[in-house]
Amino acid sequence: MAEYHGLVFRTTYYYVKNRATAEDLTQEVFVKAFQKMDTFRHEARPETWLYRIAINTAKDYLKSWNHRKLMLTSTFFEKDASDSIEHQVMKQFQNDELLKNVMALSTKYREVIVLYYFEEVKTPEIAVLLGVKESTVRVRLMRGLEKLRQSLKGGDQDWISWSNS
Repeated sequence: MAEYHGLVFRTTYYYVKNRATAEDLTQEVFVKAFQKMDTFRHEARPETWLYRIAINTAKDYLKSWNHRKLMLTSTFFEKDASDSIEHQVMKQFQNDELLKNVMALSTKYREVIVLYYFEEVKTPEIAVLLGVKESTVRVRLMRGLEKLRQSLKGGDQDWISWSNS
């Protein structure tokens, strides 16, 4: 649990956009994983299995009557202690803007962008996680990035170097 808490929390947070709800869902994911430990076949990595549980749990929550629209209130990007205060503030502003725009994307684009760029999951694994073809993942990445470019047009677009890496 200690090893994968951040991964599960971030995954649920990207779907529900609320820190408290993501914490609750993270706990629920680990309870489900513990209860279903005997079904884990060791054909995939544990984090892939947990991603799948986290994604399904978050999607189930979004479909439930408990779900209501929530505003993005915080981010959890780590700060580099060696940066100046001004640089940290500027970096946080850029991260907030980027995350706000990513979170505003529709789920099909947001989930592939988050998994690929934020969580560094490869496209074949994303395809398995989401139950779609690998080509679908690539198309969603391309279209999602284009939507981000459009929403950030006129602002600082240094983040676009993502797509070039």
